[in-house]
Amino acid sequence: MVAPAAGHTFTLTPRVLSLGFPPLSRTSLPEIAQPHLTALAERVHESASLAVLSDSGEEIQYTARASAARVLSARVTVGTRLPARATALGRVLLALPEVRARGYALVDEELEAGLRAIAVPVRDRTGRVVAALNVALHAARRTADDCVAQILPELRHTADLVETELRVAGRFCRVAVV
Repeated sequence: MVAPAAGHTFTLTPRVLSLGFPPLSRTSLPEIAQPHLTALAERVHESASLAVLSDSGEEIQYTARASAARVLSARVTVGTRLPARATALGRVLLALPEVRARGYALVDEELEAGLRAIAVPVRDRTGRVVAALNVALHAARRTADDCVAQILPELRHTADLVETELRVAGRFCRVAVV
């Protein structure tokens, strides 16, 4: 694990990876994202989720979630599937042209009256979109403009954190997205 180098120094050898590889090889995207979703939900006081596109491309499936401590919040659990085109998460994952150009999707009371959601992509180390993060809230709590001004920067920051960890883990092993 350690080899002598020039002078009185030592260098780490590739064997040192054996210390971290077993837990790293069991890492999945939902496990990477969960603490960041929890922190996001606490910062914005709204529910935050991670989802992937189903194999058919017609639905999204929630793979991680952090609920806000509110009386009224969306009742979505890990494993829930919804039509992709009807959700902000799905529109990001489908890479609809206007969403791709903006870098986010906002769904304003389309899926359900009173429900507003904003989502951003999560990319792997090759730049491919592998999942999406969103914040969902009751429309009475924030306007669509407030979501863009207040929630979007927090979402983008969270996506950056998840992507950074995903890149690091992806250097050593294939990270499962579900």
